[in-house]
Amino acid sequence: MVSTHIVFWRLMSLLVKPSGGTELRVDADPELWVYRSPSACRPGQATLVQCYEKTITSTRKEFGVHLAELTVDPQGALAIRQLASVILKQYVETHWCSQSEKFRPPETTDQAKAAIRELLPGGLRESISKVRSSVAYAVSAIAHWDWPEAWPQLFTLLMEMLVSGDVSAVHGAMRVLTEFTREVTDTQMPLVAPVILPEMYKIFTMAEVYSIRTRSRAVEIFTTCANLICAIEEMEKGAAKALIFPVVQQFTAAFVQALQMPDGPSSDSGLKMEVLKAVTALVKNFPKPMVSSMQQILPIVWNTLTEKQPLQTTVPPHCSSSPAYSVNSKGKQKFTYVRTEVNYTEEVDDPVDSDGEVLGFENLVFSIFEFVHTLLENNKFKSTVKKALPELIYYVILYMQITEDQIKVWTANPQQFVEDEDDDTFSYSVRISAQDLLLAVAAEFQNESAAALAAAATRHMQEAEQARKQWQRALVEDP
Repeated sequence: MVSTHIVFWRLMSLLVKPSGGTELRVDADPELWVYRSPSACRPGQATLVQCYEKTITSTRKEFGVHLAELTVDPQGALAIRQLASVILKQYVETHWCSQSEKFRPPETTDQAKAAIRELLPGGLRESISKVRSSVAYAVSAIAHWDWPEAWPQLFTLLMEMLVSGDVSAVHGAMRVLTEFTREVTDTQMPLVAPVILPEMYKIFTMAEVYSIRTRSRAVEIFTTCANLICAIEEMEKGAAKALIFPVVQQFTAAFVQALQMPDGPSSDSGLKMEVLKAVTALVKNFPKPMVSSMQQILPIVWNTLTEKQPLQTTVPPHCSSSPAYSVNSKGKQKFTYVRTEVNYTEEVDDPVDSDGEVLGFENLVFSIFEFVHTLLENNKFKSTVKKALPELIYYVILYMQITEDQIKVWTANPQQFVEDEDDDTFSYSVRISAQDLLLAVAAEFQNESAAALAAAATRHMQEAEQARKQWQRALVEDP
């Protein structure tokens, strides 16, 4: 095997070029390429990088194998492993299959492909998340071309990792499945769905075994498969009946339970967001089998929109019909979103996924509004929105309020206010999302929406007056 340090410096030659007095020596054997002064390097130009890459890949057919070896070597230096894993991702994209849009010759040899497929699954158990994620991406990219014909054992390996109890292995396998299902072909889906969907159901429902984020990813994979199966159904009638209808009812029942679960060790806004995306996909793509479940789903989604998070256990009787309010020590009611985002009187610890994306309450609100939009687009469910208009518009107005952050930004920069509030703005917020929903229901139910809007405005004014009186009373009572 080639010296690790020699291969490392050869990798570096792809990304940097010599500067100053540093001299690059290229020997006749590309295995011996080294820097005389590797410490004096700076970012290189594309032309030089392309030159080195072309030379290396054309003269060394085992280059991809060396990258894989460096990536999964547990004794290797972290910097080398991370660099190798990044270049490995690029290598698979450009040199694995001549049918790829990003392909550049030469194509990886069959012998090298077999060696890489043998090496990479071990990297999915890697404790270093960045290396593990890069390996997962490479595995999924290879699977797109090689599964099942050239890599039939891949899914068996992934399923073994999912039940291994190894946190890193579970995360690695789920990352592969997430990436793979996004690019799965219509010819692969009939083989993928019967294997993946039952396992995703098990993971999602086993809250005592799998983390919230892993279960969220299982729901995301289900949603991706559901959308693709719908697309396949348009070309091949019967695909949905064979691939997803057998599991729709059990998934729907699990989704209902998940939406009812209060935030805690086994649930949060991020998980509920993914669940609502899945429910929305089912309602949009397969409305007929979802009709029987909507009587259960609709009240729960509605309760999620108006979710109650009391600061104490007792709620005044007059607030029982408004579960979106919480109660502080003075008996004042505050809407959850208003408390945490508009007035910013309470800190909220938003969950974060493995990619660093913040999964805040506002993301859950976006999913709920998208769900309502989907109901409006389907004649089977449009009437349910019409019946709920008075309460829906009441809460939509609450979500349209300006947040504390927006006040600060717009006060400092009025031009930003103009840009953010413009009808053609590219920015998106809960406020804009609520406005869009209000306009959508108003366009669909003009007379009913006008009456509901007037009633909601009156109700808000009455509650504001009541809150003002309570505030004044509190000032008098405080010493």
